[in-house]
Amino acid sequence: MQIGVNMFAICSKPEHGIAPMELHSSDAITIDAFCAAFVSALVANGITSIRPRSGSARRGFQAVLNKLDKIIAETNDKDTLYDLLKIRTSLAPGLSGSYDNFEAHLRGLQTSMVSSPNPAFADLRFNVSPSYAQSALDRLDKRWSELAKSAAKEFEMLGKEMSASDERQYGLSST
Repeated sequence: MQIGVNMFAICSKPEHGIAPMELHSSDAITIDAFCAAFVSALVANGITSIRPRSGSARRGFQAVLNKLDKIIAETNDKDTLYDLLKIRTSLAPGLSGSYDNFEAHLRGLQTSMVSSPNPAFADLRFNVSPSYAQSALDRLDKRWSELAKSAAKEFEMLGKEMSASDERQYGLSST
């Protein structure tokens, strides 16, 4: 059974008061669902804004891909491997080295309205509370939740190498 983006509370509000669907062990995960879980994990850890074209974010995107590579190498289940390979391939940098697909998937998860002209277009902001993001992760199958959390941790770790002001100015921010 293929579960799409609507399973995450961060992406859409449940229709008519019904809670979002949960991912079960036998269910596949889509690229959109992975990105939603990844953003939920970032927000749960206090990162609510990303400047995707910054050097720190680019290193973070590569760290996520490296994490996916590691998980792929350790996976024996054919269906899970296929899902992970689709995600990894979709998020891979383009020929120019840019992470346009990764950015596009994350930009689609922004919950705020966009104005034109938009001076903050360079930033991806996720206006979701950490508790709301955590509840989205809690509804997810443990293996997918752990993957999203570990990918977010890999992404976040690169910011620790920079000073706090550089982190806010050039890539990652909790403000």
